[in-house]
Amino acid sequence: MMQALQLPVLASGIPCRLQPSSSNASTALLARRLYEAKVIPQAAPARAAQEPLQTAKKHLEHWIEAQVEGMQCLTLHLRLMIGKAEEEFSGGPAGPDMVTALWSSECDPFTVGPALDALEALLPGLGQTVLTTIDLIGVLLIPAFTAWDAMGVAQDHYWYGEQNEEVALDEMCADDEAEREAMRDGMVTRKMIDEAFPAWATTWPKRRKKVSQRVLATVAETARSKKARRVAQLVIALKHLRLKDECRPQGDGSFIGFGPVLVWRDGDVAARIFDDFCNDAVQAEYVDWCGEHRFDLEEDASMKAWVKLMKPRLDGIRLLDNLIFELSAGDWRRIPKGFR
Repeated sequence: MMQALQLPVLASGIPCRLQPSSSNASTALLARRLYEAKVIPQAAPARAAQEPLQTAKKHLEHWIEAQVEGMQCLTLHLRLMIGKAEEEFSGGPAGPDMVTALWSSECDPFTVGPALDALEALLPGLGQTVLTTIDLIGVLLIPAFTAWDAMGVAQDHYWYGEQNEEVALDEMCADDEAEREAMRDGMVTRKMIDEAFPAWATTWPKRRKKVSQRVLATVAETARSKKARRVAQLVIALKHLRLKDECRPQGDGSFIGFGPVLVWRDGDVAARIFDDFCNDAVQAEYVDWCGEHRFDLEEDASMKAWVKLMKPRLDGIRLLDNLIFELSAGDWRRIPKGFR
């Protein structure tokens, strides 16, 4: 198998890799399909045909950059694996022109609690609606590790699937109160989570209070705070996306393909839970990408279909990026209250 070919990181922070088979014919077919999908422009110089791999890399990079122009905080990675490389990834036989596209983002912390608290104070249900949008729509784009995920992982990872740590302490310490307290002091407890987040943040997203589209539009147009208006506009845009759940990762093991880790306060328990979970997950099988799509270059329309599939997702990733940037940037304690 050929070594993975690393593209330079763009100014906007979007590295991309093509991991081709050793077949020159496959590489040429990839470039041809990108040309047919108009990722490689018709005006590409004639020498591009003599350098199909470099041409494919360059124009695919430029195309992705154009789709996500304006990203401010997330780092998107894209990898295409072709032929033998795809076969090694999937663990089964693959034709020389079979492609697996994987995309992911680096896991970075962003502090959003002050913003969501301020939005909830501005209008009850507004902060909850914003977080629910990230929870439910972000999972189709780049999943964020939120308070809801922190609670779920704590239950599964520390508490034996229970609502708090008591059963785990029973299992490990029985009735030895001194040992129980010593162990409790060194673990993530339900009290720590309850103190870190408002109760609505760890509630199942579909059960949270929410505001209507009409109310969101009012906030987007008339809130005195420019940042509140911008957040509402981004939430509306994300809600208008028409995405199907068709790119969920198919690998085995624990899913750790989160992008942003949304902490309520700097260094809070969400970051600790995420780190503990990931450190244990990588000791076995795990999935560290958030999107996946497989297609065959032998099919004439396959690349066009993938480009069509990715356009709204890349647009959504840009919107999600902008939303997280607005929530995590600036001093939300000073935003003006009320409406114009």
